[in-house]
Amino acid sequence: MQVFMNFGVYYQDSGDSKKDDNMKQLNSTLDTIDDSSNKLQSSVFHMWRYYAVGRMRKAADYYLLQSNLNYVSTWSTVLSLVIILAGYLQLYFLKRLFNTKQTTESEKPRC
Repeated sequence: MQVFMNFGVYYQDSGDSKKDDNMKQLNSTLDTIDDSSNKLQSSVFHMWRYYAVGRMRKAADYYLLQSNLNYVSTWSTVLSLVIILAGYLQLYFLKRLFNTKQTTESEKPRC
């Protein structure tokens, strides 16, 4: 609360027009400050909204990334096991293909 005290002489006619001009200027200044603060509040609100949307998108992207990581890791493990199994089977069948029995004089192959 502000209290203004004036101990000077007060003239009715000369001060009214000056007082009205000061009030108009003060109202104009207050309107400008009010408009500026409303614009600032609107800008802060929009910034906060975009920030919240960005955080939501970041969280959604993170969970999508985690899901893709699990998917790729699972299939990578499965395919690695398939490659190892295929290599083992190839080696087994190649060894079996070239497997020859020891022959003796009494046991000779027929060909």
